Amino acid sequence: MKNKVIKKVAIILGIIILVWVIFFTTDYIRVKNNKTPIFCININGYDDGGTQEYLGLGYKVIDYNRMDGYDDIKIGTWSMGYEVKTND
Repeated sequence: MKNKVIKKVAIILGIIILVWVIFFTTDYIRVKNNKTPIFCININGYDDGGTQEYLGLGYKVIDYNRMDGYDDIKIGTWSMGYEVKTND
């Protein structure tokens, strides 16, 4: 009985990890191709020309679109902050 429970928990945990890997990989590839993420929610917008901040399952995406011409998309951990960078 105990082995069946452990097996079921392992299968469920494996499925959860697989789904997370699929979500992260899809969003990572989209970010590297300069596209917005699919599996994230928009949590913040900045009044700098249109920068958007997205939150995913364990990761964050910031789509910079500033008035000074800085246009980039970054992906990182939840603790990643808004980058104040000049386009020199």
